Amino acid sequence: MAGSARKVTRMQLRRPTRADSGHEEDWIALTADSLHDLGSPVNQICTLSDLIFNKHRGALDEETLALLGYLHTSANRLQNLLGGLRTYMRVAGPPPACCRSDGNMLLAGALAMLQHAIAESNATVTHDALPELWCDPSHITYALASLIENAIKFRAEASPEIHIGAFPEKETWVLSVHDNGLGIDPRYADRIFGAFKRIHNDLYPGPGVGLAITKRLIERHGGQIWVESELGRGATFFVRLPKMDQRRVKPSAEQAVA
Repeated sequence: MAGSARKVTRMQLRRPTRADSGHEEDWIALTADSLHDLGSPVNQICTLSDLIFNKHRGALDEETLALLGYLHTSANRLQNLLGGLRTYMRVAGPPPACCRSDGNMLLAGALAMLQHAIAESNATVTHDALPELWCDPSHITYALASLIENAIKFRAEASPEIHIGAFPEKETWVLSVHDNGLGIDPRYADRIFGAFKRIHNDLYPGPGVGLAITKRLIERHGGQIWVESELGRGATFFVRLPKMDQRRVKPSAEQAVA
């Protein structure tokens, strides 16, 4: 990748402290409560707008019907966003339970999750032999599935061609997911990893949390994620993960004193 003309954006990681962990748990609990409280009125808005439309549409003029349509669309959009946030909290909230995991088996699990999408889009997915990783299997399976699903969703006119590779780099493994899709304007290389940050507006379905969840999961493993891309020339997402349990490599302050 040296000499590549494509812009590389790396999401740097600051290791969380114990204080961060305590604040994070409070935030997660508060968010879960808020989601529960917000869900009910949003569902009622959707239900009532449907009821008014179905019961009274024959008596309503075009302007009122249009306003009801806007109301229904906005309520559904909010419902979609809340659903995305619930997914984010469910998947990215718990800390990783790491163990030695066969990368090939993790990929097989990700592909099994995407069988329908792969068949429907006529996608071709190839891969190199993947290494053993120190990770939470469910988290990295989700991350791989998210990146592959992203490649399928943002495909060009040609059928998707996706390749998953891996190479060692010092004390880490770097996984890559390359596609022949629409590509990403380098100006948005940071933005795409933000929750609800959509660069295609509403042209594609979904709440816009897939890459945000993936970034969160990778960072919780002490890793990094970034993208190389040019608009119209596909994209390659890179994930860097430790080769082994970093707690065994660097002793804690307490162990060092002892």
